[in-house]
Amino acid sequence: MRLGEFIKNIFSITDYGETHKILRILGLKIKFPKPEYAKKKKESPYYYYKKNNIDITTLPPATGQIRDIQLANLALLKELDYVCKENGLTYWLDFGTLLGAVRHKGFIPWDDDIDTGMLRDDYNKIIEAFEKSSRNKDIFAGYVRSQKNPCQYYIKVQHKKCPHLFVDIFPYDFLGEILTHEEQLSKTLEIKKIRQKLNKTCNHQMSDETIFSKIKEKMTLYIKDYVENSDLVWGLDFNHCWKNWVHSNDTIFPLTEIDYEGGKYPCANNTHKYLTEVFGGYMEYPSKIGIGHSMFAKLSEEEKDIIKELRKQ
Repeated sequence: MRLGEFIKNIFSITDYGETHKILRILGLKIKFPKPEYAKKKKESPYYYYKKNNIDITTLPPATGQIRDIQLANLALLKELDYVCKENGLTYWLDFGTLLGAVRHKGFIPWDDDIDTGMLRDDYNKIIEAFEKSSRNKDIFAGYVRSQKNPCQYYIKVQHKKCPHLFVDIFPYDFLGEILTHEEQLSKTLEIKKIRQKLNKTCNHQMSDETIFSKIKEKMTLYIKDYVENSDLVWGLDFNHCWKNWVHSNDTIFPLTEIDYEGGKYPCANNTHKYLTEVFGGYMEYPSKIGIGHSMFAKLSEEEKDIIKELRKQ
C-alpha cells in the first residue's frame, strides 16, 4: 500500500457522490450526508409519515426532479424489457425495485434507481443484444466500474447523454448446491470473506480485464458444478450489503409477473420469501429514509430535455 493510501485509511474525509461524504478512521468507513442535504433530508415529508405511523402502503409517489428521473429510468427499463423479449433473454425486478412493486406498485417514493437480476448466461449476452435490438441509439448496456469501489464491475443500462439515468443489472450464478436456510447464511458469510479479500486486491490503476479476471477467479472458490434445482447466489461482481446472498431455486423460479408503475414486469416466484430474506420486515418503514441517487443532482438543460422526452414515453 502506498503512503498516501495508508494515511487516507487512518483518517480522511472525502466526497461520496454529490450528496454524501465518507469519513475514514483506522480503516473504518462512515458515510454521512453533506450539511445542505442533511437539512433537505430532514424536511422530507416521509419522515412526517413515519413519525405519525401512517400506513406505508398509502404514501403518495414522489414529486419534482426525483419523479422525473424515476419515470425516465422507467423508459430504460421498458427498453430492457423489449430487448430481452426480442432476444429470448430473461430478467426480473430485484432488490428495492421489487420491494417498491410489492409495497407501492411502483418506485419506493424516495428512491430513483431500478434494480434487475439476470442469470449469468443471459447477463453475458445483454450488451450485444442491446447493440442489435435497442430502439433508441442513445440507450445501451455496458459494464461500469465503480469510482467508489474499483472491484465493483457490473452491467448497467445507460443513456449516452444523461449519466444520471441507469438501470442496474445484477448477475446470478448457480451455486451447485441445495442448502437449508441456515446453510445459506453460513455460505453467505464464507462468500463475504472472499469478497472482502477481493476488495483489498483491486485498485483503480488495474484494467477492466484484470478486475474481471480476479472476480471470476474468486468465484471458483465456492461455485460447484451445476445440479438440478441448484440454489442461486448473487454474483461476486458487486459488494452487496445484505445478510443472505444465497436463495433457493424455487424462491426465484418459475418467474411470475407484478404490477409496476402501470405495467407488468417479471419478478421472483415467491416475492414474500425473497424480500423477507433480503430486507426482513419489508412492509415497515426503514430505520433510515434515504436520498435518491439523483434527487438533488445538478442537471444540464440537455439532460432536463432528455429526461422530459423519456418521461413522455
